Amino acid sequence: AFVEDLRRRGRADGSFALACKPWLFNVNFFYFPPRIRRILEARGIAATKATHDNDAVNGREAENDDFIEIPDDIAQDLANVSVLLKLRLHEAGEMIIPYQPLNNQKADCFRLVLAGKKDFGINDIRHILDAMDKYGNDL
Repeated sequence: AFVEDLRRRGRADGSFALACKPWLFNVNFFYFPPRIRRILEARGIAATKATHDNDAVNGREAENDDFIEIPDDIAQDLANVSVLLKLRLHEAGEMIIPYQPLNNQKADCFRLVLAGKKDFGINDIRHILDAMDKYGNDL
């Protein structure tokens, strides 16, 4: 459910995109504040590319090259965004969410591990995405 909601938000406004194919309990994703979304759009790089509409249509799994390619300067900018957003979320008492680049990427992505016995519902998912957008919108 988290991946589907993340994709829905990404298609709607480009604020979130998967960083790689989700694993069973592990989802790696980018958060793009409006300023970075505008830069990507100006360069013809659509953050919505990484929402993978074609997966369900074609009945296939996403390949690594289906994901957005983050330019080096934006990757550096996302590193700063990740640090500040994590700090803001922590200081507000919302959540502690780790970030790191994946092996094949330079840009930091957030990592959500969905494990344990807690029932993780749609309201929890939306709260995470809404909080990230609330605290990161001006970065």
